[in-house]
Amino acid sequence: MVTQELKDWEVKKICWDNEVYVIQKPIETGYKKGGYPVKLVIDYKNQFSRGKETYEQNSKELEDKINEVYRYLYEHNIK
Repeated sequence: MVTQELKDWEVKKICWDNEVYVIQKPIETGYKKGGYPVKLVIDYKNQFSRGKETYEQNSKELEDKINEVYRYLYEHNIK
């Protein structure tokens, strides 16, 4: 049997349909050119869990980490 690998957007849609979200939360408030660094918060059916690592807004590293977290949540909690 051949297993089809889901694309990142498909994994996100399945997570969203199951009330699982990854939220970007800035570490400070106010305005800064380029934005303040963010921490990721997982909203798993209204139970919140805050990450420890910080990421620069709008960076490739942040995008990759969000996709990694969604895929992990899909693999371990939804599938």
